[in-house]
Amino acid sequence: MATRSNIAYQRPNGQVVVAYCHWDGYPEHNGVMLNEHYNNQSKAEELANQGYLSSLKPTIKESLDDRANIQPPTIYHSAHTFYNDVQFGIEWIYLFKNNQWYVCVGQSTFTENDLQPLWSVLAKLEKVRA
Repeated sequence: MATRSNIAYQRPNGQVVVAYCHWDGYPEHNGVMLNEHYNNQSKAEELANQGYLSSLKPTIKESLDDRANIQPPTIYHSAHTFYNDVQFGIEWIYLFKNNQWYVCVGQSTFTENDLQPLWSVLAKLEKVRA
């Protein structure tokens, strides 16, 4: 079963560019991939600008090789508009802004306050595994 996620970045003008990722959206996979392989502004932008992803891999080329669809990213005029339009079934939301990844569990409505720094979520998961 798919664990859907949105992978996005915020532009300096406030717009949010969003890619949909169909598989493995949970932090133990997509969160780790984003943190280890896409953890700067240019890489986050390049990734989200690809649009639809079936699954996230260590490189953009690998991520694009197996995608089932070719759809452009969705561009929102503001973070607020993005937050209000998260589609049903999106289980994880990743947003790169202020030079770091943030994450939250997808829900019918969410706000900026629901976002947590990805590094802190991954650190909590490491403690649980230890």
